[in-house]
Formats: sequence, C-alpha cells, structure tokens
Amino acid sequence: MKSIPLAGLATFAIAARHLSFTKAAQEMHLTQGAVSQQIRQLEERLKLTLFVRYHRRLELTVAGVRLAVQLNHSFTEINDLVLELQEEETSNILTVSVMPSFATKWLIPRLGNLQEAYPDLQLRIQANDREVNFQRDRIDVAIVHSHVHSSKGHIVPLMKDKVFPVCSPAFVQQRALTEASQLAQVPLLNDDSEWRFSSPYAEWEKWLLLANAKGIKPSRGISFNRGDLAVQAAIAGQGVALGRTPLVMDDIQQGRLVMPFSETLDEGYAYLFVCPEMQRQREPVQQLLSWLVAQCYEYSSEDALTAPE
Repeated sequence: MKSIPLAGLATFAIAARHLSFTKAAQEMHLTQGAVSQQIRQLEERLKLTLFVRYHRRLELTVAGVRLAVQLNHSFTEINDLVLELQEEETSNILTVSVMPSFATKWLIPRLGNLQEAYPDLQLRIQANDREVNFQRDRIDVAIVHSHVHSSKGHIVPLMKDKVFPVCSPAFVQQRALTEASQLAQVPLLNDDSEWRFSSPYAEWEKWLLLANAKGIKPSRGISFNRGDLAVQAAIAGQGVALGRTPLVMDDIQQGRLVMPFSETLDEGYAYLFVCPEMQRQREPVQQLLSWLVAQCYEYSSEDALTAPE
C-alpha cells in the first residue's frame, strides 16, 4: 500500500469531530471543496469509505469511527509529547544519574553549595549502579566511573580515581599497623559494587602486589555491595577498606579515617561527567558541569584531571 497522506488524516480527524466538511474547512481556513477533495483522496488511497454522505449531514461509517478514535488518541499523544519536549528544552530540571556511593560520600554533602551558586537549578538525582541508558531511563546527564576512552557521548573528566587502604585512627593504634604484611591479621573490607565487572577481591589483590604483601587472601574478609558501606565499616573500626579517592577524602580530612600505608593503586579510572551531545548546550547542563569542575579542583587539585576548554 502507498504511504498514507498525513495531511489527509488530519483533515479527516477534524471533519469527523465536526461531522461537517464546512465546519472543518472553517477551522482549517480552507474551502469546503478542498476539504471534501482531501477526504475523497484519502478514501481512495485507503480503499475505505469513511463517511456516509447525506444531503445535509454526514455520518461516520464503522471504519470511519474506528479510524477517528485512533487518530484522536494518536494526535493527543503527539501533542502531549511535543509539549513535554518543549518544557524539557526550557526547563531548569536536570535528571542526574550517579552511583549511590558517590552520591552519598561526595555529591550530597556539597549540594548546598550548588544551590547557592544556581538557586534556580533543580536536580532529580537517580542513584543506580547499572550502565546508563539516557533515552530509556530519561536521564539528562550522568556521573560515571570509567576509563575516559570507554564512555560515549560528551565526556568531561572530573577527577582521577586512586585506591588505597583506609581505617579509623583508633584501629591503627590498636593494631599498631605499620607494614602492609600485617593485613594478614586484620579484617579486610571489600567493595563488591554491582558496577564492578571483575572479582570483588581484584583491587585488593593488585594493591597487595603493589605493596609486596604476600600470602594475604582478601576473600576472607567482609564484602559489601556498596563502596560507602565498606567505608562506613572502616570508620566504625571494623577493619581496613580500600578507599576510592572521592569516597574517603572528606573522612580523611576530618579525621575519621587515616591512610596507614603510602602505596596508592592507579589503574587509569576516573569519575566522568557524561551527557548526550544534544544536551551539552543546555544552560542547566552547563551550570552543573561548571560547578562540578570547580568543586573537583577545589576538592583536590592533585587528583583532578584537565579541565575542559
């Protein structure tokens, strides 16, 4: 079948609503003859009779009724979608996807500063560990943990991710931790986050190799499905966790955690700001990105990556 003329469908929907070619013509600023001709052409194209034509009135056929109902429903949905898209285009609302641990330990404590800088900016924060699908999940921007080259869309590196053991000050004193080999005698706390595709013990194993600490099995420790839980357990004196830079630096600066050893594992991961290319020029996106870059440099200039031009 040949393609259906959309203009003819729109004309039919209006004529069906009025049950009058004359009134449809008035609404569409056309002649009655032009409307009648479009309906006739549509019927010929569809090979359907849509109207029963009497001397002074019209009636819809069964096919006409069914088509009119479907068109009204479809046009309403299209109109609603257009209004929604127009609202999104001018809206200050941003839906931000972020990992739960990053949201808890880094983003949320700084949101007051963001509101002071941009009081009209409204964030909807969605915390999840799964891979971001902007279209499916209706996400505007995301903060992800990845290699720079492995993410798609408009990407701005925010800060490097380094990994190192952390524990409470009291735990260090109680266990007299001075050498990495002593970790064989203390509880190790593992981050088994869903976004990690390798073993939950892989980073501990790599760090222990870096520190030349042999014969230590991280698998004997406690595992958590969120990094902030492992960090909180370390703050509570339950053992030694591997801390990720943004998840532990506030606690280190405020004395809740310490780094008992100097070795730091850097595998080239970073926290990245990512958004679809079509979103990057929106003012709310630019505001959030500007704030994030400034916060990351103020937070730790040593661990921040090169700022965008």
